Amino acid sequence: MQYSGRNSVQGLNDQDFLRAVEDSSLPSAEFNHKGHLRLTWLMLRSHGFQEGAMIVRNGIRKFAADKGALTKYHETITQFWLQIVYHAIQTRPNISDFNEFLDAFPFLLNTGLFTKHWRQATIQSLSARANWVEPDLAPLPESAK
Repeated sequence: MQYSGRNSVQGLNDQDFLRAVEDSSLPSAEFNHKGHLRLTWLMLRSHGFQEGAMIVRNGIRKFAADKGALTKYHETITQFWLQIVYHAIQTRPNISDFNEFLDAFPFLLNTGLFTKHWRQATIQSLSARANWVEPDLAPLPESAK
């Protein structure tokens, strides 16, 4: 089922959401920060960190390429969110509903959370965009690594 635009992302069940991301029928505006978090939460819960992270990274890059926005992909920021979401999942592994997950961890909705860990010049560098760059302001939680 392709995303038809009749329902917002909120109205899609997890399977339809994943399909719409995979086939790039989801409008770019609907694949916002919350959409990225949802994809990450679903993949990490069902595939574990290593495999789930690979699926998320490849999925975001494919979606961006299909939408003509591949230059928007940022490796360090993507890996940051993968690690932070995984840390939250490990903290509350019993949560099986995405909205409940966000209610338990509202800080995840702070799109600028990564700025507490990297200097602006570092995160804006081409190196950080293309590859993982270690935080230079504050380390990530140990269990998020």
